[in-house]
Formats: sequence, structure tokens, C-alpha cells
Amino acid sequence: MRRVLIRDPIFLIGFVIFTSLLLLSIGNTIFRDGEVAQIMIRYSDEGKLIAVSPLKPSLDQWLGTDRAGNDLFQMMIEGFKWTVGICAVVAFGRMLIGLVVGIPLAFRSDRLNHYFKMVLEGFLILPISLVALMLLYPSFIYADSTMIPPLFKPVTIEILILVLLGLPAVTLYLITEVRQLLKQEFMIVAETLGGSVLHRVRLHMMPHLIPTLVIVFMQQFVQTLMLLIHLSLFGIFFGGTVIIFEGIMPALFEWSSMFGYYFKQFSSTTWMNNHLFLVPAIALAALVFLVNLLTSRVERAFRLRRQEDAVTEVSISQTEAASSSLAGPFTLVHMKGSIEHDKKDKSG
Repeated sequence: MRRVLIRDPIFLIGFVIFTSLLLLSIGNTIFRDGEVAQIMIRYSDEGKLIAVSPLKPSLDQWLGTDRAGNDLFQMMIEGFKWTVGICAVVAFGRMLIGLVVGIPLAFRSDRLNHYFKMVLEGFLILPISLVALMLLYPSFIYADSTMIPPLFKPVTIEILILVLLGLPAVTLYLITEVRQLLKQEFMIVAETLGGSVLHRVRLHMMPHLIPTLVIVFMQQFVQTLMLLIHLSLFGIFFGGTVIIFEGIMPALFEWSSMFGYYFKQFSSTTWMNNHLFLVPAIALAALVFLVNLLTSRVERAFRLRRQEDAVTEVSISQTEAASSSLAGPFTLVHMKGSIEHDKKDKSG
């Protein structure tokens, strides 16, 4: 599968764009301490007042500034690592816990899995966004910036809640995938030969399960991002929501939080005020498109890999069938046609 992805130009372009943005965001934190330039007033060379924030896009501020004078381009670069990091940690946590819970259950009896499936399916009908809102709202609203606790505490709590909310669906899916693998011939043979559960999982199951896990990870990444966007529309920003005189504001320059924050200001009629909302909205749409594009290319590579494996199995089976019908035990396969031809000549 890796060979297919390396030769896929669409995947390579998407991967380079994604990696470049991530490196820029991390570099802004390392080399500039995560600072974002603030420009409240713009003057001309003669010292005359030209404009006040929010400023229009220009050569100096590519995307303009918000009302506080923050450079929107630098804000988007700084917030990219937060958005990607949060979604990646939540997706990986769901997948890891789902494996730890799902693999042992998949080896159990059909009756136990049936009851467990009924319990998990009951959680699938719950609206995750509303459940997350009810759990996060009481402890993530701060009257002022001095009440915000150290960042580690609210981030840990929110990540834990987001992981648990998506865990039933991931666990149910992984149980289904593992049980389908257990029905394959190579798994039945490994069990017949006395292989332990750990041996079968490590050597036989995981190589076939890893491509599926990669796809599940990327799908959960997008689902987590959509959940963060829904929460931001309700005023719950990642890391906490600070109540100020003008309304509410996020504690971090995180993309989904910026989307919800500027959405509250979308009632203005002028284009200059509306573009504050359009910048994170377009950026989030582009990020979802990019991740979905990478996911589709990974799925394509996975399908091609399975087709190659199927062709290889067919060729091996044909070779074995041909070797079983040879005239002698030491006759080469490619000589079979010449042997049959000689027999026809002799009989003629």
C-alpha cells in the first residue's frame, strides 16, 4: 500500500500541503513563542490615519485583521497545530481504546457479542454534540481571563469527554472488522495449529487490520473536527470560553473556536466585518476537504493492494494445480506444454 501512495501524485500534493501547514504552525511556536502581530491603526507615510481595525487584506496583512488588530493569517497559522493536534489525539484515543476493548470481545462467543452490540447501538442514537454541550458547559465558561485554570486541566477534560463520546461507534465497528477477519481461512488455520490469541493477533490479524485502522483514524479526525465546530456555535470553545463586555471570546487561536467566535459577529452588514467569519469558515472547509481527499486516496491504495493480493493468490493456485498434473515429479511447469506436444506426436 505504501508503494501505491508514494506513486500517487494527488496524495503526495495533499500530504505536502498538510505537512507544510503543520510545520509552519509548530515553527511559529518555536521561533516566535506563538505570538500574533497586532495592528490597531494604520498610518500613511505622511503620518495620516488611513484605517482602524478590522483592516482590509493587504500585502502586509494577507487576510486582514480582526477588531482587536490580530493578523488573521498569523492567527490561522498559529491555530492550525491546535486544531490538528486535538483531532488527532481524540481520534487516536478512540481507536486505541476501541482496539483494547474490541479485540478481546471479538474472540468471545456470539451470544456475548450480540448483547454487547445491543448496548453499544443504544448509544449511537444519542446526539453527540448536545451531550458534549451539557457535559462541558458548566465548567468551561469563565467570567474573565483571570479565572482560566492552567491549560492542561481543561484540555485534558475536554479530550477525555470527546474520546468517550465517540468510543461506542468505533468499538462496534472494530469488533465487526475483527470478527470478519476471524472467519478467514488463515485465521482458522492459525487457531487449528494451536496459536495463542496474542500470537494470532500480533502476527496474523494486525497486518490486515492496520490499513483499516488508518482509514478509521482519518474518519474520526474529521468527525472530531465537526464536533468541535458544533460546540463552537454554541459558544463552547476549546480550552474554555471567556465572557467579556462585548460577548464571549476563545482562550486559544484554534480554528473551530475562531469559527464560532466570528460567527457571533456575522450579523454585521459590511463585507469587512463578514470576512472575519469567512476566513476560518473557508479554512475549515479546506481542511475537511484535504483530509477527506487523503482518506479517499488511502482507501484507493488499500483496494489496489487487495486486488494485487487476490491476483497473486490466483497465480499461486494455478501454479500448484499445474504442478500437480505434471508427467513426472521433477518436471518443470513451463515444460508441460512441450511434453504434451511430444505425446501427441508419438501417438500420431
